[in-house]
Amino acid sequence: MHLGTAALLEFYSRHRDDDALVLATITSTEGSTYRKPGAMMLIASDDTYEGLISGGCLEGDLLAHAAEVFSQGKPKRVVYDMHSDEDLVWGLGIGCDGIIELLLTRLNHDQHNELLGGISRSLDRRNPVCLALVTESNDPPLPVGSLAALDESGRKMGHETLLQLMVAINDWPDGRYSQVNRAGVEFSLVNLEPRPRLLLCGGGPDARPLAQQAGLLGWDCVVVDHRATYACAERFPAKTEVILCRPEALQEMVTLTEVDAAVIMSHHLESDAKYLQQLAPIAEQGALRYLGVLGPVARRNRLREMAECPDVLVHGPVGLDIGAELPEAIALSVAAEIHAVLNQRDGQSLTTGPVGDVS
Repeated sequence: MHLGTAALLEFYSRHRDDDALVLATITSTEGSTYRKPGAMMLIASDDTYEGLISGGCLEGDLLAHAAEVFSQGKPKRVVYDMHSDEDLVWGLGIGCDGIIELLLTRLNHDQHNELLGGISRSLDRRNPVCLALVTESNDPPLPVGSLAALDESGRKMGHETLLQLMVAINDWPDGRYSQVNRAGVEFSLVNLEPRPRLLLCGGGPDARPLAQQAGLLGWDCVVVDHRATYACAERFPAKTEVILCRPEALQEMVTLTEVDAAVIMSHHLESDAKYLQQLAPIAEQGALRYLGVLGPVARRNRLREMAECPDVLVHGPVGLDIGAELPEAIALSVAAEIHAVLNQRDGQSLTTGPVGDVS
């Protein structure tokens, strides 16, 4: 359910002094569409933007609608029907054969600093945030386009009346997106989760491309190694956290309950067993959603014996079967498997039948 929120908030940070920004949110879809409800774009008055609502074919047209919202200040509903012949008039040739409905909302300076700034601070603290957007309303004090956010710790941001409706729901909504009706007001709820955090236990040559993959996906990445040659920040992407520590000191140096996925890859049996011994209880508690070790099945089972955790779910060999052999391909394979697990998918081909069979 990682929706690219971090990139949106980085864009906001660069535009925090702007008089206004426009938030475009997909509120419903039908048929085949590139993005699904809850996907967002953030648009500045200079026509720069962050986020996608399509594969790049609708964004230019959406900027024209955003200009109207900037000038008039009123929310605007926009519908793209790819069933329509209008697609041919645009000359886009999209061919997705679906319908996308969006709501564009102007966020004035004080509003976007309170709301987006608050969301950014909450996610930095690794507190999930529920964002509410009014899409239909018969209540004048709570018009369409009203926004509020509530984080898991109870921090409140945005429209007070909308916050009251959110609090009245009691249970944190399931899934990335849902619609709620209360007293003549319909509002969307979008779950915004902190960036997935990947821990690499071992900083050898095969860890570098995996850290790069994590960066491309917008994940946080932490690399630990007891060898100073490998625990060198200059070897990794700029935002990678690199820690020099002994394997047995892992839980003293890293808050393991804040890690979503971990790959044990020091290529040293005793070191890997010490890493696994500390990570296994976190995986059993459910806080660590993916735990993998490099190497064949026999090595994985030997590590579980050494770490005295024979029943813990450990992915090994790590990765999806894509024929990976070199470090870059292995990194792609491992990142894909982690992505699938975090999103509760099976990692199978979207094509019916064997991969490569187009019959």
